[in-house]
Amino acid sequence: MEAYPADYVQHNLPLVLLSGLGQRGDQNQPSSKRQESGARISTESPECQSERAKQLLEEFVALDGSQSAWNPTALPGPPNNIRWKIKTIGRSYTLPARKAAPSAQTAGADGKPASRSSELHSPLSPLSPGSPLFPDGLFTPAWFSKHQDLVPALFLSFFDLDGEDASRDEQLKADINSTRTALTRSGYKTRFAAVLLGQKSILQAPEQEERLAAIKRATGLQVFFMPPISAKAEMATFVQGIMATLQPSCIEYYRELTKHARRKKARGAPPPQSSQHGGAAPSASAWSVRYELKQGVFEEFTQSMVAAERHYATAIEELFSSEGGVFETTASWSPRWDEARLLCDALALRVVRCQLWLGQTTGAAQSWINYKFRMKDLIDRRGKGSLTYGWSAWEGRWAEIMAQIVQLADVPSLKAAKDADEGTAVQVYAFPEKPLAPSDRLPPFNLLHHSGYWLRLLAGSVRTRWERALAMPEDDRVSPGQSPASKVANRAVTYDTYLVPEPHEESPLSGEGIYDHAVELEKATVRAVEAFESRRQVRMSEQLRLALAEDLVRVGRHSDALTILVQLWELTTWREDEWLAPFGKLVRLLSDCVHREKSIKHAHLVPALHWELFALQNYEMVPESHDLASCLDDWAVEDSIVLELNDKERLSPVAASFVFEDLQSHVGELLRCQLTLARNTPATTSIPLSRVELKIGTARSITIEHETSDGSQETPTVLAKVSQLKESTDGVLGGSADLVLHPAQRKIYDISFMLREAETLRLTELTLVVETEKFELSHRLEDDSIHLASRWHVLKNKQLDSIPVPHMDTKSINVRPKPPKIQVLMHGIRKQYYTDEKIRLPIELINEEAEVANGTISAIGLGPAGEAVEMFWGSDEKGDSIRQISSLASSASDQVVLLINAPPEAMSCTLTLDLQYTLQSGPESVLSKTLTVEVDFINPFEAIFTFAPRLYREPWPSCFDSSTLGTAESPDGIPQLWNLGTQITSLIEDSLTINRLELKVHDVLGDSSCHITDPSITKQTYLPPQDRITPSFELTTQKFSLDDRRATALDLSLIITWSHPTNPTPATTTIAVPRLSIPTSEPRVLCSVSDHEPTLGAVTVQYHLENPSTHFLTFALTMEASEDFAFSGPKYRTLSLAPLSRHQADYRLFLHREIEQGEDGKGGFWIRPVLQVLDSYYQKNLRIQPGGERVRLDEKREVMVWVGESEVPK
Repeated sequence: MEAYPADYVQHNLPLVLLSGLGQRGDQNQPSSKRQESGARISTESPECQSERAKQLLEEFVALDGSQSAWNPTALPGPPNNIRWKIKTIGRSYTLPARKAAPSAQTAGADGKPASRSSELHSPLSPLSPGSPLFPDGLFTPAWFSKHQDLVPALFLSFFDLDGEDASRDEQLKADINSTRTALTRSGYKTRFAAVLLGQKSILQAPEQEERLAAIKRATGLQVFFMPPISAKAEMATFVQGIMATLQPSCIEYYRELTKHARRKKARGAPPPQSSQHGGAAPSASAWSVRYELKQGVFEEFTQSMVAAERHYATAIEELFSSEGGVFETTASWSPRWDEARLLCDALALRVVRCQLWLGQTTGAAQSWINYKFRMKDLIDRRGKGSLTYGWSAWEGRWAEIMAQIVQLADVPSLKAAKDADEGTAVQVYAFPEKPLAPSDRLPPFNLLHHSGYWLRLLAGSVRTRWERALAMPEDDRVSPGQSPASKVANRAVTYDTYLVPEPHEESPLSGEGIYDHAVELEKATVRAVEAFESRRQVRMSEQLRLALAEDLVRVGRHSDALTILVQLWELTTWREDEWLAPFGKLVRLLSDCVHREKSIKHAHLVPALHWELFALQNYEMVPESHDLASCLDDWAVEDSIVLELNDKERLSPVAASFVFEDLQSHVGELLRCQLTLARNTPATTSIPLSRVELKIGTARSITIEHETSDGSQETPTVLAKVSQLKESTDGVLGGSADLVLHPAQRKIYDISFMLREAETLRLTELTLVVETEKFELSHRLEDDSIHLASRWHVLKNKQLDSIPVPHMDTKSINVRPKPPKIQVLMHGIRKQYYTDEKIRLPIELINEEAEVANGTISAIGLGPAGEAVEMFWGSDEKGDSIRQISSLASSASDQVVLLINAPPEAMSCTLTLDLQYTLQSGPESVLSKTLTVEVDFINPFEAIFTFAPRLYREPWPSCFDSSTLGTAESPDGIPQLWNLGTQITSLIEDSLTINRLELKVHDVLGDSSCHITDPSITKQTYLPPQDRITPSFELTTQKFSLDDRRATALDLSLIITWSHPTNPTPATTTIAVPRLSIPTSEPRVLCSVSDHEPTLGAVTVQYHLENPSTHFLTFALTMEASEDFAFSGPKYRTLSLAPLSRHQADYRLFLHREIEQGEDGKGGFWIRPVLQVLDSYYQKNLRIQPGGERVRLDEKREVMVWVGESEVPK
């Protein structure tokens, strides 16, 4: 935009003049012609110099939008406020004259003064003789300056209001009235307001309110009063409130100007002036352009961008109109033609700016393109054609304007990457404002791109301008004084010099011209590169930099081109992306610049460039005569140059592949591998490698030195044997082979070596080294750059053949430890063992090595949760968990015993035997062997317990006997007899022998004693698989004290000592009995049968009612009749029991059927006598419990009695 007048292109904002707050040093009041005739505003009051006034000025200046982005979101304050241009003045100011001064009278032909029109026009009107547009001009930038910098929309005067002294109030009234009178006299409708800075608030000085009212009445003006404010936020709110209040009035000011211009346009063109001044008056189309332009500017002042764009577009149409338009009626060689072009460019710029303000990005891009095509068509029809350097300059200028507008508009969707999040994608063009149907899709150039796109067009236009300037004939490139007049006249017809120098200044034959094409091209390219790189468009920036370097080389600026090319060569993405065509052009151009400069500081680039050029020879980028070894022979290099390259930064002319013969091997065995180096280029120059370094694994390196051989250079594939590798003092394996790679030749190097440590080897790095007297170049290839070879090459009958390798990852090999040859045998191990047993596991070690072995063997057993199982070596538990093996001779064996204490709980155990040993010949190499076995431990038994009361036949202690006091040694509570029945079931498939059963009391809770009648059963019992036994134990419990009513709890366990035929060693298993709870104060009824019955076919049933409580209890007894027997005894009776007493009720039952005799002469059966015992108080039936032998409960929990002489069946 710098080529255009600043007033034409700047964004118009309402002008606000601040009088009385001092004058800012960074503002210069532009001069105006004939300003002395304008109205002058002057006041006598001093300026406000307080600190508060300075802060107030800062808040007003903060509302200045001159430097803000050209979009509505950059406006500070409330969202509905417009922007302003804030300007400070002193106490005096002169407004420009609204009308031009009348011209002096001249005498007519008869000697009398000539008549003149009484109507005066603006000093900037084409109708005013003193105007720069007189008589046929179109427009002048001074009109924009008048409304933007000189005539304010709002005039704000600031005065100090003394809080105590009212003597200066009259001076304030006079100054305010004089300012208002001067504004009225000027003819402008500028809005005026006054701000009074009070030293005290109304609350502090109430009389100020009356003074303010008096000032308002005397001036008839809107006056703002600012009380003492110290907070910055409050002051900002106060300033924004003032501007928000005055904003409607300022907008109305510009609307009145718009209406005035609209009325003048409606009246049509002014009548023609007197012909005494000569010249033609502006056409009707020109007047229409003027009025439309004025309306558009006034709408832009109010930031009504829709209306402003409409007026600007109408003005452009008037300029281009084919029916009397300005361009059609103005001669193209006239200066007025260039003035019209200048104004038309400014209008088109403003149209684009308005559209971007409104968010119409697609419309802005289309307007830019359409205007460019319309102007090109106009220049081709009416101008001097679009094939001149002047048109190229205009194209570049128009592209640069668009780039600047995009930057100033700060389009949110075109933010640079530095303003966007690192992980988010950067948008390079704005999407259409409205969704479009697939059939209505726009071409890419109709979408608004970021500024780099337009700067790239600028660089292209500068390049075209440069080419066209150089293509001019030599006669046109000399100064006019050195050319014939006919040639000079021909230039004016041929060349378009709109905003560009003349041909002899654009590209003179001698010296430099006014316009430096190379410098301007470099500036445009650098700006475009910065824009593209800020949006991560690296490839576009690289393309621009390469094109710039080519232009610099063309004009001989090799040093500048070298700086650009070196940086581009170091960081280009073409190498990694394999864009070899542009990359080859870059390398060739850089190599040419280096050889032309031939600077010692750039000597290190020569071998590196030759190295990469060899990789590009397939693309015919380099002559075949380039020799890598002699590339620095004609360079005066003193010290040897060391270059370290890698595949991530440089291309390699040598491709490498690698293969191990086997997927795995063992320590001490020979490892074979093949390295293939291939050069697939048609050049005739060889690459002389000095050495090749291979890094295998973490610390293993192999170096192959060059050794000249007599091999044929024409053989396409050569299988070379690397000499036997020898280990140096630093641990590097070294060998030699012929490393010269001839053109289009592939060499396969067969390498063999041996390892003494177990590890996984992988070729991770390969380094190619070229070493001469003047340089040493090393190129490192990483793992991903080394290819996997899929075939193994061999010589058969002097012919090269290959066989496929049967594994995928050919660059790695697993070197396993030397396989151990000592056998570990477990004799007699079973699939499952039983808990709590002691296991003796015989283990045999057989040495199948060829020499004596020494080592250790350890055993560990772990459960599923990591719990350990006890294990010992030896015959007892005093052994250790690790056993030494000393001097086990070859072919000898050793017998050891592993003692395992089976866990008490069932589980699956992992038994691991770890053998570590060394051989006598290599004590530093440890061989290992691990044997793992899964062992299951299962429970041998399942126990079910029953707990039932029994009749205690001994007398109860008397509560009336107080001679003794119950203790733990001599309890005096009521004794109770219990029966603990057990059912032990075998869960294993082997037969068991139970040697001993023992019931053990662990704890008695509730101050009681517990005595087991016979706690041990030592009778040996044979238990077949899946069979059961039912031993029982009798327990007597008794409270320590007769008064203790609490319940008793017993913790018992059953200890079983057992064995089985597979392992005769006795094992002890402890089974916990669920806790037994015994109530001691509840009444109960026990049923027993008399052992002595003299009458055959009769049985005496005894019911024992016990009352262990301290209450008197009454029971109702009812014996029910039965079909199986008749009974002797009361059918119904009532029984009362004293506390701590019991009573026996006998019933004699006579059977109704005979007892069937068995083979032994004895027999019997079960009968069910039903006796109901009802607690008379609680009305609850007591359940009758078996109290001895021959009595049990059936499935319905009812008492049954055995009648007969045989034993009770189980």
